[in-house]
Amino acid sequence: MTQHPPTTTPGLDGRDAERLAQALASRDVTVFVDGTSLRLPEGARDAVVDLLSRLTRGESVTVSSARQPPTGSEELLTTSQAAALAGISHTYLRNLTSEGVIPVQYRGSHRRIRRSDIQTWLARHGDDSADAAAELLTTSQAAALAGISHTYLRNLTSEGVIPVQYRGSHRRIRRSDVQTWLAGRQRDDAGGAPAAG
Repeated sequence: MTQHPPTTTPGLDGRDAERLAQALASRDVTVFVDGTSLRLPEGARDAVVDLLSRLTRGESVTVSSARQPPTGSEELLTTSQAAALAGISHTYLRNLTSEGVIPVQYRGSHRRIRRSDIQTWLARHGDDSADAAAELLTTSQAAALAGISHTYLRNLTSEGVIPVQYRGSHRRIRRSDVQTWLAGRQRDDAGGAPAAG
């Protein structure tokens, strides 16, 4: 399949959006190409209706080509499953698919992502590999491991004392960074220096 560059169309507003929304509400969708009426297969019809619905809501729409794997050869994941596999937030994954960074397929209006595409993305992002993601802790988990309050941990990350990574809008902290901070704190305590926190 030839890959064509993506095209972006701005959303509709005003009377154009209203007229299209009314037409879509009838659920009787007919496509005309050069004056010839065509009946689309269900999946194609759903994709066209989804695209038009987004335009009526004023959303910009980007259309791009996608390679279709041979039927039955590739496991498709929901966005929740793909986000869990990648160790990132659902919102961050949706942003990556919207930007075309991770390819997405539609089943009706539902996004589906090939497991191999997530694994490819993980391989390209070194620290974002599944093994590294397994070592990443939420701020609550890191605070519990360190034996400090969540607020104090957030202060330490804000001050750069403990490095933090972001997965979408969520802070993640390496287990090893918490353990390094704890070891330094224990050395300070043993040396008679006042302990922070």
